[in-house]
Amino acid sequence: MQAHLEALRGRGSVRCARARSDCSVRGHNVVTAAVPVKQATQTHRLDHRTDSATTRRELLFSVAMGSSLLPIVGQQLALAAGNNEVGSYLPAYGVDDLVLFVPSAAKTPALRAGTVDNKSPYQFALPPNFVEQKVANIQSGNYCQPRCDEPWTEVVFEGAQGGRVELIVSPLQKLTPRKNVKVEDLGTPEQLLERIGNYITGSYLDEDALVACSSTARNGLTYYYYELNAPYSKIGARSYTACTVKGDLAYLFIASATEKQWGRQEERLRKVVESFRA
Repeated sequence: MQAHLEALRGRGSVRCARARSDCSVRGHNVVTAAVPVKQATQTHRLDHRTDSATTRRELLFSVAMGSSLLPIVGQQLALAAGNNEVGSYLPAYGVDDLVLFVPSAAKTPALRAGTVDNKSPYQFALPPNFVEQKVANIQSGNYCQPRCDEPWTEVVFEGAQGGRVELIVSPLQKLTPRKNVKVEDLGTPEQLLERIGNYITGSYLDEDALVACSSTARNGLTYYYYELNAPYSKIGARSYTACTVKGDLAYLFIASATEKQWGRQEERLRKVVESFRA
């Protein structure tokens, strides 16, 4: 603020100096009448008071404007800091312009507790303009690790132009009392969907919501894939999900979007989901 005030005072000095220079130039070109010393002194004092008043008004105006802009600038800085796109810090995935996300061992409560394998953790690709979202404490499973009875959310990312990905992890005991099973031991993709559909939509699942499903073996694990069209879903009417089992946990990696966004982003979101490895 002090530097700003000094700059304004300096600007007033330049104006005064320029005014004096103009007067001296005119003095060379025209004959001026003599002005009594007393009158000249009074005129100079009046001009000085006028300049000082003008300068004060400018200072007050500048300070007021600066104060009014501070909240706006602060909001812009906070927005820039909060919207850290993953493309600015994650390495390239090697397909299109996607980037690779691999969590650190301390990234989430489940990773810190060792519930989720933190030596060989899950990984997946992301569009570079996606931004990580904060997961609420109650959703992260922080209160129940290292052993939770209910599913929890590991991470969530959203795109500025729409689209969302979320990783949900569920204790296997929510799906079966059996131990040491693979996803294919839980039934066909259609049969398993009856038990995990509500986790995908966040509410319930109608029988006609399933558009397509398939299964693929990748790196020793079988993955079931589901495309759903559920307008009542809490995460977006259209979704594409990968489901697998590793250890005593079931993983649901869900990409979702609104009906309008799906037309533009379906291809990219499918690549993101199919990049998931538990």
